[in-house]
Amino acid sequence: MLAIFESLLPVFLLIALGAGLKSARLIEESHWTGVERISYFVFFPSLLVHTLYNTDFATIPASRAVLAFCIGLVVILSLALLLRLPFRKLFGIDDPSYSSVAQGFLRWNAFVGLAIAEKVGSPAMFTVIALGIAVLAIPINIASVSVVARLGSRSGETGGTLRLVSRNPLVIGTAIGLALNFSGVTLYAPFAQAIELCSRVSLPIGLILVGAGLRLIMPRRAMAAAAATCVLKLAMVPLVYASAAYALGLRGEELISLAIAGSVPTAMNGYLVARDLGGDAPLYAAIVTMQTIAAFFTIPLVVLTATYLAG
Repeated sequence: MLAIFESLLPVFLLIALGAGLKSARLIEESHWTGVERISYFVFFPSLLVHTLYNTDFATIPASRAVLAFCIGLVVILSLALLLRLPFRKLFGIDDPSYSSVAQGFLRWNAFVGLAIAEKVGSPAMFTVIALGIAVLAIPINIASVSVVARLGSRSGETGGTLRLVSRNPLVIGTAIGLALNFSGVTLYAPFAQAIELCSRVSLPIGLILVGAGLRLIMPRRAMAAAAATCVLKLAMVPLVYASAAYALGLRGEELISLAIAGSVPTAMNGYLVARDLGGDAPLYAAIVTMQTIAAFFTIPLVVLTATYLAG
């Protein structure tokens, strides 16, 4: 347990560094925005292109891993539909607020997932997480946008937003990486090296930005719904993915990777969707913050449990 905790500690130290820098106001807000944009449009897509282009999918049971991710996503999407009325009754929230709850356990922070896989496992674990990004990026973005567009206070504004999904840099990076991999094209070496250099900075910068995006003061009304969403995301979702992997015969690092993909906190970009489409943006910020803090304690438990199940 201590070894797992220590291997995860650098990830959360970078998140804490981001939170500390933001609260200390050593960096101007406009500068944070610039770093966020270059990370979103350049660094992280470069990581996806580099990883997926260089991945040898023959080294992992890719078809079963893809199926496990798909089964897990279907289960989680079904729960998002089924839990709408119970959440409204239990916590007294409206549809725009529930759209933020749904985003809170549909989305996952791939920055954190890749960083953890890099620290606790072999390149095969990193490959499985990257495969998860390739499988989940498009359907999760479409599902999340559709939920907020349907339930948000500006419901019906789906057309332009769905076009934005198709222009999402992460979706584009995933598509380019997979296309290069499966086509067998060899990139010009200096160009490939430039992409690799950009990819190297994506994880540390991404983790610092996760910390900078945390809202350490949250509205009181958001506490109960955020806490319930936290339990769903950090306990139920990894169980769903790990169960799907186990049922399909995945063991070892592949099963652990599926559990890690489910165990990471939700992604910060859902805040922009909530804000722009009439969801409950303050509630979503509270959900991200609570999950990120709680994940410091829950992810080691998930990794330990998955390691035991993986044999």
